[in-house]
Amino acid sequence: MLSSGSDAAVLRAREASNRLLSELTSDGRISFRLACQRLTVWEALLVQQVLGRNDIEWAASPDSGTDLIAVTRSALSGVSFWAPGELPTPAPELLGWLRVPPQVFDMVDEEARCAQAREAAEFHHVDTVLRGWEDKGELDRRLVQLADWVERVETVYVFVDREVFSKSDAGSNTLTREGRLSSLRNIPVDAWRPADRLFVVLAHCLFSSGRSVRFEEFNGKQLSATLLRQYLLDRHAHYCAAIGRPPGDPDGTPLPELAEEVRALQSEVDRRSPLMRYRRINGLTFVKNEYLADFPHPRDPHALPDLVARHGRVRLGVEPTGRVREDMRSLTTAAVVLDARTGTESASGTGHGALGELLAAIVLSAVRTTDSDYGMSSSVRDLRRLRGARPGGPDGVLELKKADFFCCCLPHTTRMAEAGDETASILWRAAQRMMYNRWHFAPGEFDRDVIPEKRHYFFPPQVPDIAEHGEHHHGGHIASRVRYSIRAPGAQVWRPPFTVFGHGFRGCYDIRLVRMEGPAYTVRELHEAVRHCSLVDQLWRTLADGVENGTLPVRPVGGFDRAWYASRGWERLDAQALAAAALPVPG
Repeated sequence: MLSSGSDAAVLRAREASNRLLSELTSDGRISFRLACQRLTVWEALLVQQVLGRNDIEWAASPDSGTDLIAVTRSALSGVSFWAPGELPTPAPELLGWLRVPPQVFDMVDEEARCAQAREAAEFHHVDTVLRGWEDKGELDRRLVQLADWVERVETVYVFVDREVFSKSDAGSNTLTREGRLSSLRNIPVDAWRPADRLFVVLAHCLFSSGRSVRFEEFNGKQLSATLLRQYLLDRHAHYCAAIGRPPGDPDGTPLPELAEEVRALQSEVDRRSPLMRYRRINGLTFVKNEYLADFPHPRDPHALPDLVARHGRVRLGVEPTGRVREDMRSLTTAAVVLDARTGTESASGTGHGALGELLAAIVLSAVRTTDSDYGMSSSVRDLRRLRGARPGGPDGVLELKKADFFCCCLPHTTRMAEAGDETASILWRAAQRMMYNRWHFAPGEFDRDVIPEKRHYFFPPQVPDIAEHGEHHHGGHIASRVRYSIRAPGAQVWRPPFTVFGHGFRGCYDIRLVRMEGPAYTVRELHEAVRHCSLVDQLWRTLADGVENGTLPVRPVGGFDRAWYASRGWERLDAQALAAAALPVPG
């Protein structure tokens, strides 16, 4: 039986463990696994050793002991643990001190030594790759190329031990603004820091495995040669399983070759696997991790959603047949013909026309089916503006301005009632952000050498994602109260690109859904967003066929501008009236 002193010690130890867990996970908003992945090897091993022990203690201030670990927090690195005597000057925000038994240090050091030996072996191969580039005279080109790739992704926020490699919304940009990459061009490799050698080679491997969005897999986490190899091996095994292929023996494959194999397998997964690639995003750490969800082909709805079907019957005079893509083609054609006959101005003067009404029906159906607060779909207003001087050329796209894009952003028929007069500003801010994103993504599927140096752009999103805690760091999300969200981009990677005027596009339209409060979205709701994006996909493919072949009198999409949102144009939508009057709210 424990004495009262022992009971008190156990209680203090539990309080220390709870405090550590709370700090590491930001009160549960970050998983414990992800929280450990942002720690150095020594820190991660320490946490694994001390949590749950009955002989640790949290202290608000140091005493004369020598076994105290300083625990700090910073905006860049989150929670950090410092061995006795290691605390930097000036120190980050000091959270407290952790007292642990001396033997814990021994165990952590022994395990860290083993991990460091494995990393040293992998680093030797990384250094060989780097020196090979130098010997071939291609190192400078690769540095310039890497800096350009970094600019094509929204956030890079990677740790190499305690160093930060970043280009992010968190106010840290060591890679480009502070010149970390450009400075290496004037320094011989022998004078590079180990962290720089590591990052340059591993970032190239990440890009080879799936473009610069792969950088985001390590956002808010440690990047090392050992961890990258394990990541690529996991992708390799997962992809092989997804397509039913024996994985072979990739363990000893050099990292650059392994990355290329993963990229090739990824394309096969997209085309023929019953599993769908998607990403989970944590807004606190910027990390975007890829997963595979059970979602067999075809990923279209089995039938038109009730609201879309009802809209087609009542407003367009089209009776659905049950063949979804054919039905969407018929609905789109009917809307285009109606607009050509009557003009895009509706009776209420909203300007969105029959085509806008049809797109709104799809968006509102997605919002209601997933019980979202609001949702949206965005793209270019006039497809003819994408035409280049020659087939496949970028000049039409490069001439576009933000106002040449639109976003149909609609609230749930009941869920946003509490927002009141603020609803219009929330929707318009979200719409503006999407119009800017569309402009930013538009050149992303052209070859780099045909895009002017000063035209900034991002690679467009290609796979669906689910995001949590989006209101952190991101000004647009804060303004539009985006906490939980889903994005389903099109043209979807399991279908051919959206091709118009000789060029194939991806990420040029989408379905996006938002919840301002919990609960978080699930994969079931992601499936619904993807199915609704299939309807948007068929709408735009029908328009493209009509424009290119001259078979449809396609007008630019009207409405959905500042005046439309200020006048609460969504309240005059046919689909809104149909939804409010005739359809049950999903349970």
